[in-house]
Amino acid sequence: MSELPNGWYEATIADVTGPFAGIDPTKTPTKLFKYVDIGSIDNKTQTIADPKVIKGADAPSRARRVIHSGDTLFSTVRTYLKNIAVVPKDLDGQLTSTGIAVLRPNEAVNPRYLFNWACSDSFVEAISMTQDGTMYPAVSDRDVAEGLIRVPPLPEQQRIVEKIDSLCAKSRRALGHLDHIPRLVEKYKQAILGAAFSGELTREKRASPAKSARDGVRSMAIDGRLSTLPDLPSSWRWMAISELMEIGGGLTKNPARSAMAMRRPYLRVANVYANELRLAEISETGCTEKEFEKTKLASGDLLIVEGNGSLDQIGRVALWNGEVSDCSHQNHIIRARPSELVEPRYALFWLLSPAGREAIETVASSSSGLHTLSITKVERLPIPLCAKPEQRAIVRSIDNAFTWIDRLASETTKARKLVDHLDQAILAKAFRGELVPQDPNDEPASVLLERIRAERGATAHPKKRRDKSSSRPPARSRRPK
Repeated sequence: MSELPNGWYEATIADVTGPFAGIDPTKTPTKLFKYVDIGSIDNKTQTIADPKVIKGADAPSRARRVIHSGDTLFSTVRTYLKNIAVVPKDLDGQLTSTGIAVLRPNEAVNPRYLFNWACSDSFVEAISMTQDGTMYPAVSDRDVAEGLIRVPPLPEQQRIVEKIDSLCAKSRRALGHLDHIPRLVEKYKQAILGAAFSGELTREKRASPAKSARDGVRSMAIDGRLSTLPDLPSSWRWMAISELMEIGGGLTKNPARSAMAMRRPYLRVANVYANELRLAEISETGCTEKEFEKTKLASGDLLIVEGNGSLDQIGRVALWNGEVSDCSHQNHIIRARPSELVEPRYALFWLLSPAGREAIETVASSSSGLHTLSITKVERLPIPLCAKPEQRAIVRSIDNAFTWIDRLASETTKARKLVDHLDQAILAKAFRGELVPQDPNDEPASVLLERIRAERGATAHPKKRRDKSSSRPPARSRRPK
């Protein structure tokens, strides 16, 4: 780091913090405590999000440290995760874990300044270098107490804190706006799909008049529960999927397959998501030649998930483009193979559209309250059929729109990372003394710290044994710069 500005002092955390108390809550078995463990701290916002409420009798053995408003809590386990937070007023007098260092600021440091320093990359990286352990690397309280902190004069600390708060509030607002964009992206995609299958995207290119075909223009093979379907252009027609696609099931799972000589890769439900295949882990299974020929996937097949615990995940669909050769699929994935009358990507986008999803959820429901698909239910799903040239035009329009939307989403992700880095850049600038102007009339930090040390020495009781659970290691002397 750069040289210390005038009036600053390089101290240890022990120099600028005071002792904290430890208690045994089991001695008050009926008393209720709020307990802050590592899981209670949101490391994205550096706030305490979900403290647990426990009875003294049920308190875990690590719930021993009493915290007060303004304390900085610094997790000593996997410090690089930055489980750091300031204790709010409503948690004053409550408990935290012995795996969390309690940094209680003394008169030498502004509480918010101490918290911001603890959150800085320079401090966390320096502390993390002292970690021991593999599964749960950790540092000790002494490691944290011996960590270094740059201490400006108190009035300058206040100016720094105010400036950091102001700038970080702006970055939080920016992040809030950026966080809305993924939801807007999904809504926009759904709006594009909705327009596509109402005929709106290709209305100007369509040769026939843009009249509306009412409910009567539909195949009798469509599930009767879909009594009302959206209006279509006059040249379109509602067809059942079975009239345009070959529907087939997959391989059932059974112990006998492990002994079969023929083994083939096959897709499971875990591989198929909405317009996405996750193929990092592909399983193999045994099958007969006849089974394989019946279930072998071909490029252009649609893969439709039969069932899921959540209704909005039932019928999630993706397109197979031959990513794995000689691949089959399990019976919980229904294969839909398009005929020459329908473009595979047209059918895919239809099943992803709002009207397509509504149809899937309608036929998936049952009187028992369970939601599942079957080959028969998929066969009776509707699909709006138009001429193949118009299908291709619709697919091109969707692809072009999605490419633009995805580019926007990618730029949003980059912007979010930049904003995340901005907060650390603000802290780095603050701790170099470059964020706010200095006042030569401010009392140097070294003078204040010497006065605090003198007061500590005057009130010390040398004969009293130090309580290891509630005090700090002695501060190491640092020279002012």
